[in-house]
Amino acid sequence: MRFIFPLLIFLTISLSSFELILNLFHSPFGQEVVNPQAHNLTWLYLLKQKYITLIELDIFTIHEKRHLLDVKRLFEQIYSLWYISIPISILIVIFAHFRGWIEKLFRYTLYIGVVINSILLLSSLLFLDSFILLHKLLFPKNSWIFPPDSTLIEWFPLEYFIEFSIIYILISSTAIYLLTLLKN
Repeated sequence: MRFIFPLLIFLTISLSSFELILNLFHSPFGQEVVNPQAHNLTWLYLLKQKYITLIELDIFTIHEKRHLLDVKRLFEQIYSLWYISIPISILIVIFAHFRGWIEKLFRYTLYIGVVINSILLLSSLLFLDSFILLHKLLFPKNSWIFPPDSTLIEWFPLEYFIEFSIIYILISSTAIYLLTLLKN
Protein backbone atom coordinates (compact mmCIF):
# COMPACT_ATOMS: atom_id res chain seq x y z
CA MET A 1 0.00 0.00 0.00
CA ARG A 2 2.90 2.34 0.72
CA PHE A 3 3.69 2.79 -2.96
CA ILE A 4 0.63 1.38 -4.73
CA PHE A 5 -1.71 4.22 -3.74
CA PRO A 6 0.82 6.98 -4.56
CA LEU A 7 1.55 5.22 -7.85
CA LEU A 8 -2.15 5.32 -8.72
CA ILE A 9 -2.31 9.02 -7.81
CA PHE A 10 0.76 9.64 -9.97
CA LEU A 11 -0.83 7.68 -12.83
CA THR A 12 -3.95 9.86 -12.65
CA ILE A 13 -1.87 13.05 -12.63
CA SER A 14 0.19 11.79 -15.56
CA LEU A 15 -2.85 10.77 -17.57
CA SER A 16 -4.58 14.07 -16.77
CA SER A 17 -1.51 15.96 -17.96
CA PHE A 18 -1.37 13.86 -21.12
CA GLU A 19 -5.08 14.37 -21.88
CA LEU A 20 -4.81 18.13 -21.29
CA ILE A 21 -1.88 18.50 -23.65
CA LEU A 22 -3.42 16.16 -26.20
CA ASN A 23 -6.53 18.34 -26.36
CA LEU A 24 -4.69 21.68 -26.50
CA PHE A 25 -1.38 21.15 -28.30
CA HIS A 26 -1.87 20.16 -31.94
CA SER A 27 1.16 21.47 -33.79
CA PRO A 28 4.72 22.62 -33.05
CA PHE A 29 5.19 26.17 -31.81
CA GLY A 30 5.73 28.67 -34.58
CA GLN A 31 4.87 26.24 -37.36
CA GLU A 32 2.19 27.19 -39.83
CA VAL A 33 -0.12 24.25 -40.41
CA VAL A 34 -0.53 23.20 -44.02
CA ASN A 35 -4.21 22.63 -44.76
CA PRO A 36 -5.53 23.68 -41.32
CA GLN A 37 -9.08 22.47 -42.01
CA ALA A 38 -7.90 18.91 -42.68
CA HIS A 39 -5.57 19.17 -39.68
CA ASN A 40 -8.51 20.09 -37.44
CA LEU A 41 -10.63 17.30 -38.91
CA THR A 42 -7.82 14.88 -38.17
CA TRP A 43 -7.76 15.95 -34.51
CA LEU A 44 -11.55 15.65 -34.34
CA TYR A 45 -11.21 12.13 -35.72
CA LEU A 46 -8.50 11.20 -33.21
CA LEU A 47 -10.14 12.68 -30.12
CA LYS A 48 -13.88 13.02 -30.65
CA GLN A 49 -15.16 10.52 -33.21
CA LYS A 50 -16.87 7.73 -31.26
CA TYR A 51 -16.73 4.91 -33.78
CA ILE A 52 -13.44 3.29 -34.74
CA THR A 53 -12.83 3.34 -38.49
CA LEU A 54 -10.28 4.67 -40.96
CA ILE A 55 -10.25 8.44 -41.32
CA GLU A 56 -12.14 9.61 -44.39
CA LEU A 57 -9.77 12.30 -45.66
CA ASP A 58 -8.29 11.84 -49.12
CA ILE A 59 -5.08 13.70 -48.27
CA PHE A 60 -3.77 10.60 -46.46
CA THR A 61 -2.35 7.46 -47.98
CA ILE A 62 -3.80 4.15 -46.81
CA HIS A 63 -0.60 3.64 -44.81
CA GLU A 64 -1.17 6.96 -43.00
CA LYS A 65 -4.84 6.16 -42.43
CA ARG A 66 -3.94 2.83 -40.83
CA HIS A 67 -1.43 4.52 -38.55
CA LEU A 68 -3.99 7.15 -37.55
CA LEU A 69 -6.38 4.33 -36.71
CA ASP A 70 -3.69 2.73 -34.52
CA VAL A 71 -3.11 6.10 -32.83
CA LYS A 72 -6.85 6.56 -32.31
CA ARG A 73 -7.10 3.13 -30.67
CA LEU A 74 -4.17 3.96 -28.41
CA PHE A 75 -5.75 7.29 -27.43
CA GLU A 76 -9.02 5.48 -26.66
CA GLN A 77 -7.19 3.08 -24.34
CA ILE A 78 -5.35 5.92 -22.60
CA TYR A 79 -8.61 7.83 -22.20
CA SER A 80 -10.36 4.76 -20.73
CA LEU A 81 -7.53 4.21 -18.26
CA TRP A 82 -7.66 7.88 -17.29
CA TYR A 83 -11.44 7.76 -16.90
CA ILE A 84 -11.14 4.76 -14.55
CA SER A 85 -8.19 6.19 -12.61
CA ILE A 86 -9.96 9.41 -11.59
CA PRO A 87 -12.62 7.93 -9.26
CA ILE A 88 -10.10 5.43 -7.87
CA SER A 89 -7.71 8.26 -7.03
CA ILE A 90 -10.49 10.29 -5.43
CA LEU A 91 -11.40 7.31 -3.25
CA ILE A 92 -7.73 6.81 -2.31
CA VAL A 93 -7.40 10.47 -1.29
CA ILE A 94 -10.60 10.31 0.78
CA PHE A 95 -9.46 7.05 2.39
CA ALA A 96 -6.01 8.49 3.16
CA HIS A 97 -7.56 11.63 4.61
CA PHE A 98 -9.74 9.67 7.03
CA ARG A 99 -6.86 7.36 7.95
CA GLY A 100 -4.64 10.35 8.71
CA TRP A 101 -1.94 9.59 6.17
CA ILE A 102 -2.74 12.06 3.43
CA GLU A 103 0.58 13.83 3.95
CA LYS A 104 2.47 10.55 3.50
CA LEU A 105 0.40 9.71 0.41
CA PHE A 106 1.23 13.03 -1.23
CA ARG A 107 4.90 12.84 -0.20
CA TYR A 108 5.28 9.37 -1.75
CA THR A 109 3.45 10.58 -4.85
CA LEU A 110 6.03 13.36 -5.08
CA TYR A 111 8.89 10.85 -4.75
CA ILE A 112 7.45 8.64 -7.47
CA GLY A 113 6.87 11.67 -9.69
CA VAL A 114 10.44 12.89 -9.23
CA VAL A 115 11.86 9.46 -10.08
CA ILE A 116 9.68 8.86 -13.14
CA ASN A 117 9.97 12.40 -14.49
CA SER A 118 13.76 12.23 -13.96
CA ILE A 119 13.83 9.05 -16.03
CA LEU A 120 11.78 10.82 -18.71
CA LEU A 121 14.19 13.76 -18.64
CA LEU A 122 17.17 11.44 -18.99
CA SER A 123 15.52 9.59 -21.86
CA SER A 124 14.90 12.92 -23.57
CA LEU A 125 18.67 13.30 -23.92
CA LEU A 126 18.38 10.47 -26.43
CA PHE A 127 14.99 11.58 -27.68
CA LEU A 128 15.13 10.00 -31.11
CA ASP A 129 16.14 6.61 -29.69
CA SER A 130 13.39 6.84 -27.05
CA PHE A 131 10.87 7.88 -29.69
CA ILE A 132 11.77 4.93 -31.91
CA LEU A 133 11.65 2.47 -29.01
CA LEU A 134 8.25 3.75 -27.89
CA HIS A 135 6.86 3.44 -31.41
CA LYS A 136 8.27 -0.06 -31.81
CA LEU A 137 6.54 -1.07 -28.58
CA LEU A 138 3.19 0.57 -29.33
CA PHE A 139 2.64 0.09 -33.05
CA PRO A 140 2.85 -2.77 -35.56
CA LYS A 141 6.18 -3.25 -37.28
CA ASN A 142 7.16 -0.22 -39.38
CA SER A 143 3.56 1.03 -39.53
CA TRP A 144 4.74 4.34 -38.09
CA ILE A 145 7.55 5.06 -40.59
CA PHE A 146 6.72 7.55 -43.34
CA PRO A 147 8.61 9.38 -46.09
CA PRO A 148 9.67 12.97 -45.34
CA ASP A 149 6.98 14.40 -47.66
CA SER A 150 4.19 12.56 -45.83
CA THR A 151 1.32 14.71 -44.57
CA LEU A 152 1.72 13.17 -41.11
CA ILE A 153 5.42 14.04 -41.02
CA GLU A 154 4.66 17.60 -42.16
CA TRP A 155 2.01 18.02 -39.47
CA PHE A 156 3.81 16.10 -36.73
CA PRO A 157 7.56 16.44 -37.19
CA LEU A 158 9.91 15.23 -34.49
CA GLU A 159 9.84 18.76 -33.01
CA TYR A 160 6.15 18.31 -32.20
CA PHE A 161 6.88 15.25 -30.09
CA ILE A 162 9.85 16.92 -28.40
CA GLU A 163 7.73 19.95 -27.49
CA PHE A 164 4.86 17.69 -26.37
CA SER A 165 7.25 15.80 -24.08
CA ILE A 166 8.68 18.97 -22.56
CA ILE A 167 5.21 20.36 -21.90
CA TYR A 168 4.13 17.02 -20.43
CA ILE A 169 7.06 16.89 -18.01
CA LEU A 170 6.49 20.51 -16.96
CA ILE A 171 2.75 20.13 -16.40
CA SER A 172 2.92 16.78 -14.60
CA SER A 173 5.82 17.95 -12.40
CA THR A 174 3.97 21.15 -11.54
CA ALA A 175 0.77 19.24 -10.75
CA ILE A 176 2.63 16.84 -8.46
CA TYR A 177 4.39 19.70 -6.71
CA LEU A 178 1.09 21.55 -6.20
CA LEU A 179 -0.42 18.37 -4.80
CA THR A 180 2.23 18.29 -2.09
CA LEU A 181 1.33 21.86 -1.14
CA LEU A 182 -2.25 20.71 -0.46
CA LYS A 183 -1.18 18.50 2.42
CA ASN A 184 -1.04 21.52 4.72
